[in-house]
Amino acid sequence: MGKRSRRPVSGRMVSASDLAQMGRCERLVVFEHLHGTRRTAGQQRARARGLVEHEHFYREGLAASAQAARKGRCFIATCVFGEAWQTEVLRRFRDEALRPSAWGRRVIRLYYRGAPGICVVLRRWPPLQVPVRMVLGAIATGLRWWSGLRGGGKCRR
Repeated sequence: MGKRSRRPVSGRMVSASDLAQMGRCERLVVFEHLHGTRRTAGQQRARARGLVEHEHFYREGLAASAQAARKGRCFIATCVFGEAWQTEVLRRFRDEALRPSAWGRRVIRLYYRGAPGICVVLRRWPPLQVPVRMVLGAIATGLRWWSGLRGGGKCRR
């Protein structure tokens, strides 16, 4: 004989609490099924606040992803620094020094293939972010004083 499904005809799982409630008061279970559970005024306000916060969080995430798409991807620096000056310096280096040349565009392409996987590893093991942050921070500090990035002008060739 095969396994029997625990799902009722309605498709909703019956929790252990519901089963215990049925044993205690059958009429209450039927009433709640037909009319829903009653929430206190405090619970309703908390639910409304939660829905507003959820919507705010969702829209903030959409705006952040749109902003990141406009600025260009800088996966690893964004992963370890967030939107800090180091990330901006590394983006400017990519845009002003690497992008104009064919070999630079190839380096960027290779980076975009490998960086998302590296970010997954860095998020999974946060202690690895410390040495990456130190190395990228040192590179960003050096690039910050590089003549092409200091004044915001074009790079010297």
